[in-house]
Amino acid sequence: MITYPPIIDSISAVKLRDEIKQFHPLKSNGFTTNKWIGIHDEPENTIEKYIQDSYDFYISKSILSETLVKGFEWWIQIFDGDHGIPFYDSHDEQRRMKFGETHYPLSSTITYLTNHLSPTIILNTDEVTFSVPEEGKFLTCDPRYIRGVHPNNNKGRITLYYDVWDYKPEGLERIGIKSTPFPCRFYKHTNVQPVTWLGKVKDCTSNVNDKVITFKYPNHFNEGETWKVIQ
Repeated sequence: MITYPPIIDSISAVKLRDEIKQFHPLKSNGFTTNKWIGIHDEPENTIEKYIQDSYDFYISKSILSETLVKGFEWWIQIFDGDHGIPFYDSHDEQRRMKFGETHYPLSSTITYLTNHLSPTIILNTDEVTFSVPEEGKFLTCDPRYIRGVHPNNNKGRITLYYDVWDYKPEGLERIGIKSTPFPCRFYKHTNVQPVTWLGKVKDCTSNVNDKVITFKYPNHFNEGETWKVIQ
């Protein structure tokens, strides 16, 4: 898992945030509210253009072969209260339900579009990573990592997610809303690995896949930080 300091300027963040508010909530097609944009599709709005451009700038070189990538599954989150995001991993839900097969995308991402102190919690065997939002911060991780957001004072937290796929999962369609795509202005940053937390910790209890688990977390953090806590 790696993170980048804010990869877009504040004007670009505002444009993305405004469009997310305009599109929220995403309409369901009877199976999912998640949307699709192909890697070679002409973008019809700012979100679609941002997804393609951020992939080109920050992820494409880490994929073994460009020919593998077919497109991106994306969704948004706007928090208006204390609810969180139940812990999940990224996989092809239709394929799992129909055939009992678990297929994962090539990569998963989060773009934070507001400053906030409620972190994304990412579980990985004997360590837990806490990614604290900052406007424009970009995170990529293994799709198999279980992640979520704890119920907290999450009001005002806005995020854009996309997964990179080597095929188009069944049931995904484009959003079909057209606007003038704004060309987000990107900063060129090197990636940053999470820093191991060596300070005081507290215990947190969460429900993960119908199991109650307790893990340690930093007793304080600041916007934009990413900490790894050995359990």
